[in-house]
Amino acid sequence: MDKISRPDAEQQSNEGYRRFREALQQGTLTAGMIVTQNDLCELLGISLSPLRETLVLLEEFGLVEIKPRTGIRIIYPEVAFIRENYQFRIMIETYALRAFGDQVTDAWLSNMRERHEECRIQLQGSVEFEEAQAQITYVDRRMHREIVEALENRAILQNHARVQENISMARRVHQRSIFRGQLIDTVDEHLLVIDALDRRDTPGAIAALEAHFRASTHRTFAA
Repeated sequence: MDKISRPDAEQQSNEGYRRFREALQQGTLTAGMIVTQNDLCELLGISLSPLRETLVLLEEFGLVEIKPRTGIRIIYPEVAFIRENYQFRIMIETYALRAFGDQVTDAWLSNMRERHEECRIQLQGSVEFEEAQAQITYVDRRMHREIVEALENRAILQNHARVQENISMARRVHQRSIFRGQLIDTVDEHLLVIDALDRRDTPGAIAALEAHFRASTHRTFAA
């Protein structure tokens, strides 16, 4: 009986996790906030049983702390949280880049360079900032995801997506303002990775990627 019911419980906990992430993005839940199980049931629109499954997942992922007689505390992304997630992401992507360097095609390089140059034009031009930001965010996620996809490992890809979401949450908390210049820096850093891949210089691409992550970590705390 347990084996039959387990897939439904897992599906419900994953749905609860998805709704939890959406609530963080929308600001319904905020970092450091303390809520009760009933609060979360109402906010996430799920009943108590799937919520408990979801909380197991959230606690395992380090996104909540269960405090007896106090409630459920939404994690506040301190420096250690950010450092650990960046370290994990760097480990995944540098490992993936070694495989990707052997697989990358001229068509991918040309397309990705073109997408980044379009982002630069938008950021330097008269396009509304929100539109330009949305475009570079999309291109950024696509580039990093496609590098990791070279491993053809679903478990790694899922963990990579989760780490990206953790870093995005930390940015929303710590990065008070985002400026066009910061996003142009991201474009330039990505292009250095692309240029190295174009030369079939995988070690150079890894070095450029690591430099990009160091700069990105610094921007997370930029005012």
